[in-house]
Amino acid sequence: MMNDEEEYLISYANLKSELFTYQDNFIGPDDIKKFYRNIFMGVPICLPCGIKFFDYSQSKFFKIDKLEFSKKIFGTNKLSYIGNKKFFRYGNLFATNAVLKKKYINRYKSYLLNVKNIRKKILSLKNKNKKICAMQIRNAPHYGHEVVFKYILKKFDILILNPIFGIKKKNDFSDRLISMSLKFIEKKYNRTKFLPLWSSFHYAGPREAMHHLSMRENLGFDYFYIGRDHAGAQNLYNSTEAIRLAVKNKKRFKINSITSKGGYFCPKCKDYVIKSECQHNKLINISGTEFRSHLKKKLIYSHSDIKLQKIIYNYL
Repeated sequence: MMNDEEEYLISYANLKSELFTYQDNFIGPDDIKKFYRNIFMGVPICLPCGIKFFDYSQSKFFKIDKLEFSKKIFGTNKLSYIGNKKFFRYGNLFATNAVLKKKYINRYKSYLLNVKNIRKKILSLKNKNKKICAMQIRNAPHYGHEVVFKYILKKFDILILNPIFGIKKKNDFSDRLISMSLKFIEKKYNRTKFLPLWSSFHYAGPREAMHHLSMRENLGFDYFYIGRDHAGAQNLYNSTEAIRLAVKNKKRFKINSITSKGGYFCPKCKDYVIKSECQHNKLINISGTEFRSHLKKKLIYSHSDIKLQKIIYNYL
């Protein structure tokens, strides 16, 4: 299992790959205030003290007020929120001007290569005049996800499933399980491709949706799908808040955001539908939490592909 500290090596590589629009290194207190004021800037990437990959001998140190950070970045005063616990897991003392230790250069370069390869593949597809949309997904897909895949494929030549791999909260699906699941989907839908991106999970909801938009723009995508409760956790955010924020800030991005009201099961249609495309009122929401519970108990979930579930059960 990956150690938590690896996240900062990944972040450093992504910073140096110009994956983030508003920062190219771990930032200090003045720049954090800019993020506080501008939600479209996304999530600030900061370096705690004591991370083994870095030399801090020339660093400048500063503290971050936990409550202020929580209110400004996560929109809550709950310090127990998973986003806060993850960001402050090494304390509230942070550093700028840290230098990567030479012995970790090769590991650093492997993450640089991840970004480089994604950009190369996206450029190759665009050179073939393919209209491409990227989608972030952090769960094993159920039929609610699949109807969204179909919705996107009606509008685009290719759907790129571009999940973030890295350090996650407890009970999230593992990278390996996500990989197995999305490779299954890649075979199921001909115009779907699986391209994972190593980066950080922040659980910052709507703000992180802006962060994800920026990242995909800098990877070379022209379109990115933002769904219900994008990057949220613990029911902190309104399920459509990220969509509203993407629409409000669309002029700040070159990339276009694609949205929908999500996939549901309609008992009258006896099919899985995008909410806005079905006129019936009593739609059944497909619960990722319920699906996860079934998987843990190795019970078949009616709202997900049985072949996929069997693959997952063999892994579990």
